Amino acid sequence: MTGINSPEKTLITGNLWHAIWIMSWPLILTTIANSLVGLVDVQVAGTLGAATQAAVGLAEHVLFVFMLTILSIGVGTTALVARAFGASEEEEMVKAAGQSFLLSIILGLALAAVASLTAHFAMGYFSQSKEVLDSGRAYLAAYSFVLLPFSVTVIANAAFRAIGDSKTPLYIVSAMTAVNIAGDYLTVIYNWPVPGLGIRGMAYAALLGSGLGAVLALYFLHRSQLKPALKALFPPDKKMLRRICNIGIPSAMQRLFWALSVFVIFFILMGCPHSVQALASWTIGMRVESLVFMPLMALSLSVSSIVGQNLGAGETARAYKAGWRVTGIGILMMVAAALTLYFGAEQIAGSMTREPEALKYTSDYLRINALAEPFLALAMILAGALQGAGETRTPMLLTIFTNWLIRIPLAYVLALPLKLGVTGVWWAMTASIVIHGILMTLRYQAKDWIKEKI
Repeated sequence: MTGINSPEKTLITGNLWHAIWIMSWPLILTTIANSLVGLVDVQVAGTLGAATQAAVGLAEHVLFVFMLTILSIGVGTTALVARAFGASEEEEMVKAAGQSFLLSIILGLALAAVASLTAHFAMGYFSQSKEVLDSGRAYLAAYSFVLLPFSVTVIANAAFRAIGDSKTPLYIVSAMTAVNIAGDYLTVIYNWPVPGLGIRGMAYAALLGSGLGAVLALYFLHRSQLKPALKALFPPDKKMLRRICNIGIPSAMQRLFWALSVFVIFFILMGCPHSVQALASWTIGMRVESLVFMPLMALSLSVSSIVGQNLGAGETARAYKAGWRVTGIGILMMVAAALTLYFGAEQIAGSMTREPEALKYTSDYLRINALAEPFLALAMILAGALQGAGETRTPMLLTIFTNWLIRIPLAYVLALPLKLGVTGVWWAMTASIVIHGILMTLRYQAKDWIKEKI
């Protein structure tokens, strides 16, 4: 087991490009693995029909409302643990990690129970299709129990990233991904080991994969310098829990308002012609695009740890410079990805659906949203830098503004009164992302976040 003054503190010393590299490449592979699960879910669900694809997308967004609370605790974990690690405050680091685990486990238990009990009722608010409702309810009722192992894995991976270890989360997520994907194909395509599971088999595969992830997370924690955190769960420390929440709550609100805006988009799409195919195309488009923006999420997580550690060590200029260097990498990646999505839209859509209307809507989604990808890099990566500094209010406010005051009103007007239909929704999404990226850039350049006290 290494100590806090070990050579692992490479994020605050030496070549900055090297620090970015050693943090980023494992996280890029990790997030790609995560997105592959979502993509396979949609592809496998497609063998059961467009209604099942729509049900999977809708059910997962319902559950995301619960997941975002746990994810927000992870944001607080990264900011506090990274800052303490950079400042060589071992006791503070252990306490922040341990109390984060305590909070996440309590939330995981509570949210799993609530999600399971409300699964039957929640779906009815977002679709009138009996086929979509039946499939979605069956999927969500089983999938809800993922929240408990999910909470353990999220906090463990956040703590590992905070101390500059991005390889361990890769090992954990790779194992989860392999089990989840294998489970999807075995239960649905090959109808094994229990015949007739259908969409429920996909939920059971996710639960099995997530359970394995939690076991591995605890195993690696026990073998790491974060091992004392497992003994720091009790007694509850009100001051530390308050600090975690002060950082995490704005992040939770950011994700909540984004998730709720997604539901409103669902309602708008339901008012468009061929609503089932529109919902299916949105689900497919988001999963395909996740292969593009998941690497951005990796870069966002990477820069969060780098900024947090450097601010803890008093290296403010290095922290600021890291934000722009990582963002530059993201923009270059997004330009390449945008070209691929734009010119390969029909081929990509055709690999995911055979229904003519869903194929057309998905192709339009990919082409139109491709135009916003470089701005998405600005929005996501610079937000990660701010979160690493513990400044989570700005990302929250910008998310609320661009989604609720720009995306939703514009989507409604273009799709329904102006009768552009589904295409109008896609254009509204693109416009909101462009504005979001520009505003986030202006905020980062102001440098006020460097003085953030956590």
